[in-house]
Parts: sequence; structure tokens; C-alpha cells
Amino acid sequence: MKQWFVGLPGPMALKVVIAVVVVLVALVALFFVYDWIGSNMLDSGGTIG
Repeated sequence: MKQWFVGLPGPMALKVVIAVVVVLVALVALFFVYDWIGSNMLDSGGTIG
């Protein structure tokens, strides 16, 4: 992780902004993946008929 961060282009302030944006995008993507799994692959909580 540290090597990835140091390898980012620009000054330190720009590196921090890029890292924060990447983390936010990853968290949003993770949320949508978990939401999709929850709605399509897991039990909805209904009764078995």
C-alpha cells in the first residue's frame, strides 16, 4: 500500500486526494456488490412454501 501511495503522481496533497477518491469509489462499489448479492443470491426472509 505504501509503495502504491508513493507511486502516485503529483505532490503529497494531490496523492492524498487521489487516495481518498479511490477509497470512496471502492467503498461505493463494495456497497453495490453486497446489495446485489443480498437481493439476488440470499434468502429474502420469506417463508418456504
